[in-house]
Amino acid sequence: MKISFLWLKEFVDFTQTPVEIAALLLRQGFEVASVTPVGGSVTGVVVAQVESAQKHPNADKLKVCEVFDGVARHTVVCGAPNVEAGKKYPFARLGATLPDGLVIEKRPLRGVESHGMLCSARELGLGADHSGLYSLPSDVVVGQNIVETLALNDVILEIEVTPNRPDVLSHWGVAREVAAGLGKKCKIPTVDLPAVPVRSSLVRVDEPALCDRYVARALEGVSVKASPLSLRLRLERCGIRSINNVVDVTNYVLLEYGHPLHSFDRARLAGRTVGVRKGRPGEKLECLDAVTRDVNDILVIADANGPVAAAGVMGGQSSAVGDATVELLLESARFLPSQVRQARGRLGLSTESSYRFERGTDFDMADIASRRAASLILSLAGGRLVEQEDVHGSVAARPAVRVSLEKLQKLLGLAVTGAEARAALESLDFKCEETAGELRVTPPIHRADVREMADVVEEVARRIGYDRIPGRVRGAALGGAPVSVLRSLIVRGRERLIGLGFWEAAQSGLVPRSLWDRLVGPGGENPPELLNPLSLTGECLNPSLLMNLLACAAGNVRRGNPNVRLFESARVFHRGAGGVDEADHLAWVAVGQDGPDHWKFHSRPLEIWDARGWAKSILKDWRLTGVRFEAGRFSFLHPAQSQSILMGDHVLGYYGRLHPRQAEAWELPADTFVGELNLSLAVTGKRLDVKHVPLSRQPALVRDFSLVFPETVTWSAVVFWIHRACEWVEGVDLFDVFTGQGLAVGTRSLGFRVTFRHPDRTVTDGEAHALHERVLTGLGKEFSAHLRAPVAPA
Repeated sequence: MKISFLWLKEFVDFTQTPVEIAALLLRQGFEVASVTPVGGSVTGVVVAQVESAQKHPNADKLKVCEVFDGVARHTVVCGAPNVEAGKKYPFARLGATLPDGLVIEKRPLRGVESHGMLCSARELGLGADHSGLYSLPSDVVVGQNIVETLALNDVILEIEVTPNRPDVLSHWGVAREVAAGLGKKCKIPTVDLPAVPVRSSLVRVDEPALCDRYVARALEGVSVKASPLSLRLRLERCGIRSINNVVDVTNYVLLEYGHPLHSFDRARLAGRTVGVRKGRPGEKLECLDAVTRDVNDILVIADANGPVAAAGVMGGQSSAVGDATVELLLESARFLPSQVRQARGRLGLSTESSYRFERGTDFDMADIASRRAASLILSLAGGRLVEQEDVHGSVAARPAVRVSLEKLQKLLGLAVTGAEARAALESLDFKCEETAGELRVTPPIHRADVREMADVVEEVARRIGYDRIPGRVRGAALGGAPVSVLRSLIVRGRERLIGLGFWEAAQSGLVPRSLWDRLVGPGGENPPELLNPLSLTGECLNPSLLMNLLACAAGNVRRGNPNVRLFESARVFHRGAGGVDEADHLAWVAVGQDGPDHWKFHSRPLEIWDARGWAKSILKDWRLTGVRFEAGRFSFLHPAQSQSILMGDHVLGYYGRLHPRQAEAWELPADTFVGELNLSLAVTGKRLDVKHVPLSRQPALVRDFSLVFPETVTWSAVVFWIHRACEWVEGVDLFDVFTGQGLAVGTRSLGFRVTFRHPDRTVTDGEAHALHERVLTGLGKEFSAHLRAPVAPA
């Protein structure tokens, strides 16, 4: 929420600086993300009118201008393409200073002396635009100080407002907090509207449960034109584009009071009235952004012909206020937050109005904001108020919250008296009654978030100051609870990947359906979907950590980072027989080279062996037993460069190179390697006991085997068989793969180096020969392997 410092001071009288107000808000629980001056330090710059602009006699791109600054006329040489006679611009007199430290002096330009300078936005510190002069509207006063004209002494505070505090999404709401913090009263602009007939034919509300108040005011004879400069500047500095004086007023009141409004061109409403109802099958609405959307079963505002606005989200083109508008129907309503949230998600629209409506708006503010907007329209656009209608039901009184002073003191850890608590709450417009050690607290209408004792205690803490609450170190009992197995696996996995050069990512647990379809194809598993997603980018619970990691890696590559290594540990979700099954996973993605280039050696592209090493090192840290690797079974992985990781009959995870089609779809290089492990399944696995044993003093026996296997036999299956079938095996490594000349079609030669070591003694020659024969015979029976025949000399 962007707040204008000067605008804020219209509600509260204070002398504090913007930085001091930011610190006050922070003490009351509102983080101020930035404090930004709107312009630089400027002196000696005024509004001036260019009376003539003639071509420079010695330069094609320069003009010699006669400028009147309200006191005298000056000759100014200007090279801006938009300088015109009769227009008004900021003019820096001789001796003026600009934000970059430049002091304006008399200087000759191609033979003509320039007595001052006409200024662009950049020269005033208002941005980077230097394409032309900063053009001022015709109604500004010549000679007026530009600091006053453009409010260059204003400062914008960007405040982070939590979702439970919609009452602070306005200048008045922030002013209430500032006033409470300073012990002052908050002012509100007076509104004086003429008495007009109250009709019962302007509005028809068919869905009172979804719209419990609708205030409509009709105006005639308005003149739609550009807004005054001061109003436009306030809107633009708070992030809203100026449209015209009528639309700008509704946006101005939204920023001022926090209540959204909408104005219809009444002459373009069929039947000249509106109704609040659900959209019907087949009904569509062309919104103000020129996009036509289906509004079936969405709450709409409709005239006699059909929908003219999506309630609480955006208006429609058919009734938009334009230059030809002379009649208005001003809407100020309150809609059910969940309905607006659902409509915003279905329409794919997020607006300033929907942002506030879906967090909840004030029942009384609907009329207050309508009166303020009508008053401003009459003053800026002329016309007259002709009729009005207020459709609403009864509002239940806010129940009082009972707060025990003893419990309040225990929750705060601070001895707070009843008088202190009452003063703190009353400064925030709460009504308090104290009886026998108890407070009866009635929240103001705009504080719908205060419902129970803990909420009231939090308000007291905010006002008396969190810094008053004493901090103390609690003693910790010896022999704490052991770390859970799951937590241990997560920590070990994180440490291993960080050591391998990976960076941890923390991403949303929600993904769009399109990303899942891209990864597994449209015929894959149907992931769990949210009934009421907050955005189109978060429709489904995440069934795999890989999608967000791939998207993040692709974003890094697009921004010029060719070497990316990311991992994440989080929960994934799948549809199960009893609902949604949850599991904790660890996943990683790596793109590019094995490291940065060095003057002494060059890096190389990542390989499948790197990916295998990462997976094996994690599993080794976890000390899982009974884990084996088999040929990959995942469609998004390269079939010849991936493996499934099994634990018993269950798939523990996978690793491998991303399939070329997937790499292209994600806009990633071919050298993209991924992996994912199921932590929840790993928790159930058996682990090797850690035993500290001395290094063996016995020599190792190393034997090399080069055998011809059918191509369908995987080398990992051979390794697994040797470990299982032979005793004293310390390690099995693949050192050679050969295909081609001298081998039958459909076969390949695999070379293995097997290391044997007896724990207690040296292996004898007889034992070595027996082990060698056992390996050869066993591999022949199990895999139809045979020794490679020597190639006859040519």
